[in-house]
Amino acid sequence: MLVAVASDASAQVEKGQKSLGFHGGYATYNTSALAGVSFQYAFSRHFRLAPSVDYIFDHKDVDGLMFNIDYHGPVALNGARTIYFYHLLGLNYASWHHGKAKLSPRVDPAPGEDVSTRENNFGLDVGAGFEWYVNPALRLSLEGKFNWIRHANTGLFYLGISYVF
Repeated sequence: MLVAVASDASAQVEKGQKSLGFHGGYATYNTSALAGVSFQYAFSRHFRLAPSVDYIFDHKDVDGLMFNIDYHGPVALNGARTIYFYHLLGLNYASWHHGKAKLSPRVDPAPGEDVSTRENNFGLDVGAGFEWYVNPALRLSLEGKFNWIRHANTGLFYLGISYVF
């Protein structure tokens, strides 16, 4: 890490810049960890599209899969243009799987009976994040967003690492 910090870290968001990354974090809907993959493409210095896929791990008999396409508006916070703040807005499709936890206590399923349900909904994303270009090819990020979905609103918090090309 020290070698990366000591290297020439002059980087900036430029038109045509792409990145591929992995992120992990926390989802408030089922109070669980999540992991995902993201791709970003900068159409200009202040307009970037960021599609991503997240898997929310099972907790309390609930897990989920989310598909997001977000707009990022990055703004440099330092003269070297290595630290950025960005706001985000986007669209989301979420598929939440509910196991036996949603059953009434009076219902006793038969052995082998599938009692799970799946809720699929479209939603909106709104949030913000910070990113640090460790060097021109490596970016670290911290992001938080609110995912507004019918009957399944959730807060999502991410830590990510991306290869920039």
